Amino acid sequence: MRLDTTGTTSSASPAASPAGITSAPRVVLDSNIWVDLLVFRDPHVEPIREALEAGTIAPVIRADCREELRRVLAYPQFARFDVDIDAALATVDRLASLEAAPPQADYDTIRLPRCKDTDDQKFVELAHFARAACLVSKDKAVLKLRTRLRRSSGVEVMTPPAFGAWLAALGTASAADPL
Repeated sequence: MRLDTTGTTSSASPAASPAGITSAPRVVLDSNIWVDLLVFRDPHVEPIREALEAGTIAPVIRADCREELRRVLAYPQFARFDVDIDAALATVDRLASLEAAPPQADYDTIRLPRCKDTDDQKFVELAHFARAACLVSKDKAVLKLRTRLRRSSGVEVMTPPAFGAWLAALGTASAADPL
């Protein structure tokens, strides 16, 4: 898939794999990362854009995370960018797998780190329950959970530059270790 600045995608020789089956690492992208991908041309997210285009990562999203993104894209400060919210969300829908929220009983059996910003707790939960390799964010409250989320769930919490380095190392490792 090719993601452009208008939020549309086009074919760009994606890796062929059966529908729903991927060996790409699952990742959670916080709303601020999706906004950088869909609205801005932040150079720090270009490795993420390239990984999405190449199919080397498998982003996951939950309905409440998607709804937050919809609300954020409608903020008045983004009006000058003339964001086509429906097209942006359609892009997210094509690129990310929608995860169902786990039953309440699952929350009761695990002690996840609590995010100081309660609006961001859903991303922590999504990363844990989706068994994501990484949660990419620029939010300071989320980034403060790095060590605790790694310990409790094995999820790495990274900034876009750190995730870019992780992707580069992943590419090097998979190139050195052929199937």
